[in-house]
Amino acid sequence: MAAALMATTALVAAPKAEAQSRFDRIYGLPNEPSSILSQAMSGNGAYVVGLLQASGSGLWRATRWDSGGNAVDLGADIGANSYATGVSWDGSVVVGYSNFISMPGAFRWTEDGGLEYIGSLGGNRSMAYDVSNDGRIVVGFARRGDGTDTRFVWIKDATTGVVSNPQMHEMLSATGAINVTLGGISGNGRYTTGQEYPGGTPEAYRYDISGIQGGVVSHVALGSLGGWETNPYDISDDGTVIVGAAELDAAGGGHLRAFRWVEGATGGYNGGSMYELGTLGGDESAASAVSGDGRVVVGRSESAAGDDVAFRWEEDTGMLSVADWLRRAGVSVDYTLTDAQATNSDGSLVTGTMLNDDGEWEIYIARVIADTGPNPGSGIMNVAEYQSTLYGAAGIANAGEFLTWLPMNGAHHRPLMLTPDLSGDMCAWATGDFAHYGQSGANLALAEAGGCVDLAGGAVRLGGAVGTTASWQALSLGGAANMVGQYVLGEVDWQPDGTPLLLSVTGMLGGWNAKVDRAYSNGAATAMSSGQTNAMGGVVRVRADWLEAAKIGNTSFNPWASVSFGALHVDGYSESGGPFPARFAAQNLGHTDIRVGVTAVTEFSKDTRLSTTLELAHRTGTAASAVGQVDGLFSFSLGGGTYGQTWGRLGLELDHRVNDAVSLSTSVHLATNGRDPTVAISAGIKGAF
Repeated sequence: MAAALMATTALVAAPKAEAQSRFDRIYGLPNEPSSILSQAMSGNGAYVVGLLQASGSGLWRATRWDSGGNAVDLGADIGANSYATGVSWDGSVVVGYSNFISMPGAFRWTEDGGLEYIGSLGGNRSMAYDVSNDGRIVVGFARRGDGTDTRFVWIKDATTGVVSNPQMHEMLSATGAINVTLGGISGNGRYTTGQEYPGGTPEAYRYDISGIQGGVVSHVALGSLGGWETNPYDISDDGTVIVGAAELDAAGGGHLRAFRWVEGATGGYNGGSMYELGTLGGDESAASAVSGDGRVVVGRSESAAGDDVAFRWEEDTGMLSVADWLRRAGVSVDYTLTDAQATNSDGSLVTGTMLNDDGEWEIYIARVIADTGPNPGSGIMNVAEYQSTLYGAAGIANAGEFLTWLPMNGAHHRPLMLTPDLSGDMCAWATGDFAHYGQSGANLALAEAGGCVDLAGGAVRLGGAVGTTASWQALSLGGAANMVGQYVLGEVDWQPDGTPLLLSVTGMLGGWNAKVDRAYSNGAATAMSSGQTNAMGGVVRVRADWLEAAKIGNTSFNPWASVSFGALHVDGYSESGGPFPARFAAQNLGHTDIRVGVTAVTEFSKDTRLSTTLELAHRTGTAASAVGQVDGLFSFSLGGGTYGQTWGRLGLELDHRVNDAVSLSTSVHLATNGRDPTVAISAGIKGAF
C-alpha cells in the first residue's frame, strides 16, 4: 500500500447512533504542510507508516504514527533520506529503505528489536517495499553482484537464500524479462504481484512465492481490461483479490480504470477475472489498495467536473466517494478528499490525501465502525484539541496535589507555637482559606477546626485538626474539574530549654472525591464526557525556626527552613457520555518540598503585630499524566515524567489579641509561578482556656 501524502493537523469525526466514525489529520512540522508523507497502514488500522521531514537537515525520516498522531522515528541512519513503505498487521514490524549511495538500504524495524538492515543479493543497493501480516516475509528490489537490480523475497531465519545473504532469495522473472516491477505482498506471505515487460509489452502477474526456499515460484497472468497496460498495486491477505489500474479497450477510449481481479471468477472482462470498478462521473480511476478480506477497494477517481476524488468501493454500494461514505454514516465532511491510498483489514478505515481550507495538502484518516454501544454520537472532533482535553482532565492529579499541600502552606504556614500567646494551656481554633492559581485558573478553599495542648511547662505543644477542602477549575469549552474531601492533621512543636530553636513536625492525610466533565468539539457543537474518581494524599513536614536571630527596634527577624514529603494516589476511572469517552489509568505521585525563609515580626503594640515572610521554595516530584484508552480508537500517554520548580513567596499576616483568651489573625500570600497558589488569603480565630 504505497502512497505519497502530506499532512499537518489532526481531526476525528463520529457519526450518528448507528456507527462510530473518525476523521483524522496527522501532524507534520509547524507551518510546513509538505513535511509529512504516508505510505501504508497496518491491517488493524492502528498505525500509519511513512516519512517525516527532519527540521534541521531537511532529510526525510522513516516514521510510524499511531492513531493519535504520535510519531516514532524508526532510527534509520541519519546521513540519508529513509522511507517506511510497509507495515505488519499489528504495526509491530515496519519495512522500508535508506537511499545510501554505496550500501544496501533495505531495513526491517521491530518494536522489540529496533532497526535491522537486511542486506542485498550481493550488490550495493536494496529497497524493501512490503511485508507480510506476521512481519516475517519482506519483498522488494535488490542489486546482484553483477549490478543487475531484481526482485527479492527475504524470509526471517531462512537459510536457503543467496550465499552472501541466506535469508534473501532472488525472485526470478516468469518471462525472462529484465525490466520488472513489484506490487504488494499478501497478508499470509504466500503471494506477491508485479509486472514484466517481455519484448516491451507489460504483462501483470500474481506470483506464488510459497516455494521460493526450494527454488520454485509459480505465476498466474492477471489479464487485462482490453487495453495495453495492467498495473497491480495491492493484494488481499489470502492473495485471491488483486487491485490496481488497467487500460480499457478502444471502445472504452483507452482510459485507465480501477480494477479488481478475483481468483477463479468468470464474470469479468471477456468472461475473465478482471472487473472494472467504474468512476465517479469522469473518464479515469485507479485503485490503490484493497482491504485484507478483499471486499473493499479504495483509490482515486475523476469526477464529472474533472477533479480527483477519493473513492471507496464494495459490492453492496459500488463506487462511492469517501466523503459520501462518511456522510452516509452521519459525518459531515467539508474538505476535498482527493485520493485514498490505503485501508485496513475490513475496509472500515481509509487513509489518503485531502485539500484543507488553506489549499494545502494533508493526510486524512477516515473510519466508520459498527455501533459498539449506545449513543456513540456524531460530528467532527479536533484531535489536537481532544488530546489537550485528555491532559486537562488528568490534571485532577495537580488539583489533588494542591489540596494536599494547602493546609501545610496555608492554614499551617507557621508552627502552632508562633500563633499569638494567650492565657491557658489549651487552645482551640477555626480557620478558613481561599487560594487561586493564576496560570491554571484553579480555585481552592479550606475550612478547619482544631485544638492544642501545652506540655512540659510550655516547651511542647501538641495540636490536631480536622478540615474540609475543595477545588474547582474551569476546563476548556465549558468543562470542569471539581474535588471535595476531608483531612486530618497533627502537629508537634518543641522548643528546647535555653535555645532559640523551635522544632516542629506536621503531618496531614486527606481523601477527596473528584468529578471531571471533559468537553471537546463535536462538529459545530460541544460534547461532554464525564467521570468520577477518588484520591488520597498526605504530607509530612519537618521545620526548624531560629527565633529572634536578630532584632532592630520593635522588629525581630526569624529565619527558618523546612523539608516536606508528599504523596498522592488517584484511582483510575472511566468516563460516560459523549461520542468519545475515555478510560484513565490510576496515578501515583510523589513530591519533595524544600523551603528557606525569614519572617520579620513587627510589634505595633502588646496586642497587635505584623509578620512579613519572604521565602524561597523548591519542589521536585512526579508530574501529572494522562494514560489510558479511547475505546475502539487509540491509546494515549500524555505528560508524566518528573518536574522541578523553584519560586518565591511573600506573606503578610496580621495578628490581633482581643483579650487574654481570644485572638484574630488574617494573612495574604503572593507567589511567583510555581506550585503554591498565586494568591492565598486566610482568616482565623483562636481561643485559649
